[in-house]
Amino acid sequence: MLKTLWLKINTMNKKIVICLVLLFTAWNMSAQEKGRERIKAYKTAYITQELDLSSKEAEKFWPIYNEYDSQIFNLKVREVRKSMMFIKESGGPDAINDEEATRVLNKMLSTEKEASVTREKMYKQLSKVLTPQKLLKLYHAENNFNKRLLKEYRKGRSQK
Repeated sequence: MLKTLWLKINTMNKKIVICLVLLFTAWNMSAQEKGRERIKAYKTAYITQELDLSSKEAEKFWPIYNEYDSQIFNLKVREVRKSMMFIKESGGPDAINDEEATRVLNKMLSTEKEASVTREKMYKQLSKVLTPQKLLKLYHAENNFNKRLLKEYRKGRSQK
C-alpha cells in the first residue's frame, strides 16, 4: 500500500517528503542531544556540590572524569543498543534460542567487565587528584544522581 502511494506522489512532492523526514530526524536527534547535555550539566553541578571540590581539584578532576565517563557511557549505550536491537529483531526474548541467548548474555557481561575495568582506571587516575574520602563521595554521588534521574524519569512518565 505504501509502495503504491509512494509511486503516485510526483517527484516534487517526494523531495518535500524526503526533506520533511530528514528535518524531523535532525530535530529529534537535536532534542535528544539537548536532553543529554542538560542531564550532563545537572550531573556536573550535583557532583561538584557533593564533592565540595576546590577550584584546583575541579580543574584536574573534570577532564579525567569526563573522559572516562564518556567512554563508559558510549560502551554501555553502544553494546546495550546492539543487544536490544538483536532481541527486538528476533521477535523478543522468547523467540531467541539458547545459543543466541547465551551469546547475548556473554556480550552483555563482557561489556559490564569492560566498563568496570574502565571505571577502575578512572578511580586510579582520580586518586592522584582527590582524597580517598572524596573518591568514596564520588561513588555515592554517582549512584544517588542515577537514582534521582530514574525517579524523575518515572515521575515524568507517570504524569503523561
